[in-house]
Amino acid sequence: MHRTARRSTLTGGVIVAAALALTACAAGGAAQPPSSTSTAAAVDLSGVCPATVTIQTDWNPEADHGHLYQLLGPNPSIDANQKSVTGDLYSQGKPTGVKVQIRSGGPAIGYQSVSSQMYKDKGITLGYVTTDEAVQLSNSLPTTAVFAENDISPQMIMWDPKTYPDVKTVKDLGAALEKDGGVVRYFNGAAYMAYLQGAGILPASVTDGSYDGTPAKFVTAKGKDGQQGFATAEPYIYEHEVSAWAKPVKFQLVNDTGYPIYPESVSVRTGDLQKLTPASRSWCRCCSRRTWTTSTTRPRPTS
Repeated sequence: MHRTARRSTLTGGVIVAAALALTACAAGGAAQPPSSTSTAAAVDLSGVCPATVTIQTDWNPEADHGHLYQLLGPNPSIDANQKSVTGDLYSQGKPTGVKVQIRSGGPAIGYQSVSSQMYKDKGITLGYVTTDEAVQLSNSLPTTAVFAENDISPQMIMWDPKTYPDVKTVKDLGAALEKDGGVVRYFNGAAYMAYLQGAGILPASVTDGSYDGTPAKFVTAKGKDGQQGFATAEPYIYEHEVSAWAKPVKFQLVNDTGYPIYPESVSVRTGDLQKLTPASRSWCRCCSRRTWTTSTTRPRPTS
């Protein structure tokens, strides 16, 4: 159940600050490649990109979306009703002649999949579609990944190390939960959970698809239950920002259970791929992928 995301960009038309190239620009003349120097001339994307490049994310704004917000120039406008932010698209501190709009997902779109939202609203240029979701919905809502922001998915299952001191892996957790009557809460319909169950890593009897993205049930269970999350977010948030918990959690990456996927792959509707690909992209190359690690240091781009 793994489809390789295309690691190259569609075009250099949409350039993310901090060495990230997002892509989805209309066909036409190709933009010039960005210079590595701070004195580079402004990049004019008005001839190759939509007037506004709209990006649908998969959740509330979080660390994993930081590179998107680095695209925005000064004084962006915030739409509290639509849960979006819009501003001039900047490259190396200079406007590019087009705008970028970043939309929140998850609760903001009624917990719909990004794929379904992209087909519901054709104004969306790019969406965050995990590759297993793309496989699941390939017949009805086909998408094509054009950029993977991570090499390793931060999707994880976490638990309380005080309640389960001997648990080292998700499989260990499954056995412990069977004994103690706890569950792992997750978003209903998540493809990775079908894998964990089918591979015998988590018994179906200890899984609960009622997770709503809030910490309430995990905290109320007082360590008895496990929960899904992103290793780039929940471990820090639960220890430092959820006052009712305020202690460390342990976790294992779903990737390390034998389920490698590209998370949050920047994707387009498959039918739009051709028209969003410029006539010339000879200079485009995979020079900006990011690798997520379990280090406590900030994730760094790799060449």
